[in-house]
Amino acid sequence: MGKGSSVVWRTILQIALATMLIIGGCNVFFGNLWTKATSSDELIQAVGSLFNGDLKKIVIYVLAAIEILAGIFMILDLFRIKSVDKLDDICVLIIMILWLVVFIVMGDILPLIRGRLDFVPFLSKISKDLVILCSFGIVRTKI
Repeated sequence: MGKGSSVVWRTILQIALATMLIIGGCNVFFGNLWTKATSSDELIQAVGSLFNGDLKKIVIYVLAAIEILAGIFMILDLFRIKSVDKLDDICVLIIMILWLVVFIVMGDILPLIRGRLDFVPFLSKISKDLVILCSFGIVRTKI
């Protein structure tokens, strides 16, 4: 593959990740507007395992706002705006750290250790989360 095709694939990956972040964050603020899912968002499930009450709501809303901002900055980064470049990198780094802590550690590993998950579904979920985490890394390094 040439350099041009890798730029195209990275751009598609960036658009997909930005869309995922924006929709995920908006679902926390406005409910599941775009889906008919009755189960709560993954973010709510992962954070809900550690926090209770008002602190849980605050943490969820802060993480959702960061998701939306990161998604918006990733879209704006496609237009090569210099002032957005640093903000995009910072937001994506924050999302990468949060994804590692919230989804992989709190959502995948802790329930497995506590004996609340079966091994095969655990592998499926952690592989999905690792693919997303690596995708953020690819987009962040601007390969």
